[in-house]
Amino acid sequence: MGKGPGPCALAFILWVGTWLRGSTKSRTRRCLPSVTLTSMSKFRRILLPLALLAALAPAQAAPPTSYQGPVYGAGVPNVKVVRPLWTLTVDKAEYGDRAVLLAENRVLVKVGGALQARDVATGRVRWTLRQPGNLGLADKNAVFLTSGPTLSAYRLSDGRRLWTRDLGGAVRDVGESGGVLYATTEHGGIALSAATGQTRWAFKEHEMTGFRTVLGDTGSGGVVFWDAYQGEPHFPATYAFDAATGKQLYRLGGTTGPLGVRGKAVLMADTSFIGSDDNATLTWVNLRSGVTEQVLKLAADFRCPGRGTLERRTSETFSAPPHIYVNDQCGTRLRQFWANDPALAGKTPSTPLPPARTFAVPDDGRFRLGPVGELLVFESRMGEVRLIPTTGRAPINYNGVDMPTGTGLVLPGAGPVSRLDALGSVLYVGRVNGEFLAYDAAKKKPLYAAQLPWRGFGPTFRSGKYAVLTTPGALAVVREP
Repeated sequence: MGKGPGPCALAFILWVGTWLRGSTKSRTRRCLPSVTLTSMSKFRRILLPLALLAALAPAQAAPPTSYQGPVYGAGVPNVKVVRPLWTLTVDKAEYGDRAVLLAENRVLVKVGGALQARDVATGRVRWTLRQPGNLGLADKNAVFLTSGPTLSAYRLSDGRRLWTRDLGGAVRDVGESGGVLYATTEHGGIALSAATGQTRWAFKEHEMTGFRTVLGDTGSGGVVFWDAYQGEPHFPATYAFDAATGKQLYRLGGTTGPLGVRGKAVLMADTSFIGSDDNATLTWVNLRSGVTEQVLKLAADFRCPGRGTLERRTSETFSAPPHIYVNDQCGTRLRQFWANDPALAGKTPSTPLPPARTFAVPDDGRFRLGPVGELLVFESRMGEVRLIPTTGRAPINYNGVDMPTGTGLVLPGAGPVSRLDALGSVLYVGRVNGEFLAYDAAKKKPLYAAQLPWRGFGPTFRSGKYAVLTTPGALAVVREP
């Protein structure tokens, strides 16, 4: 509650009263600035009411409050807080390039345009490479760098160059499986020995975008899958090659995958044009021939709630045996289907299969990641991270939202999430306020937290007991309890 007028305010009222009566002599002058007072009789009738109102108004006890957006508390309550062993300011990576790599006990990062290999425990520089190009990937023996059409390998332990190859076109992507590198260029793809750089086989195809995976033995009987596009990136295609010879086995247009394996068949997702009543369509094809063995039609609705618009990407459907999941309604709903539905018995359904369960959470929650163990990760629009079990029966209706396996677990922390990573059973949550949480999904308990002066996180890496936390332009290394 405000206070009444002070001594000078009272004196001011008396002075105004006497002045308005025509007298300029008052003992109140000691409270006023030294100025020349002139006769202003024509304003006396106006000034007297204003002066009285101003003096009688209560004094303001505090500045006015104002809204500055949500303010989230720093730090995660009741969780062990760890401090970084060391931090480093690094070069910001260009779009599409990697900023940090972790291999064995080496952190590979660019600083001042040079590539540094630092000890993960101490941050000590083990070797430096000037003008290295872009970070491609690394394994337990070497780090592979790209620069235009050039692909080079450097020994991880000391940075000694092992080999360099000109691939004849700008390198778009590099992957590795079973000691073989799979590089994508503007002209096609090439398989090389990771140890020597010698070509195993190559093919020409301009629409290749990146290496996907290898299924089976890379020497004999294996199949290499490459992602491609049909004219535009949102019309994907899939290529399959013999891993030993590089012979093209088949090409599937309007598909992405493989999403899973069942015997000698692989699961592919149909990403062709969708309509207003579209469902998710998946196809089991023969691994070697690409011939269709079974078509799955799964009940789905890709319309966004409240808007009616359609939104669909190539990652809405994924496999986590024994289930297949469809993420629809703009990510607010996750549907679970049996991978081998007994009702099908090897046949193609004439009508879309109903889901075994449907998952959703309150507050416009979106599915973000999973399953991590047996948990699905959802995030609300205010940053609440909720873990919902994929199994068990504890149905509940929460604020009008059907949650078939209960309300799940809410992770500690507050504020919008900028990054979620799952390495094994450990879930890493980085928020836009620099708050970081490691949570053991198997034991259902937090492991540790960290607070960094960052506005968001990039990928999290882990080697043994060490975790490397990243953000554009910086990294921090912590030792996990």
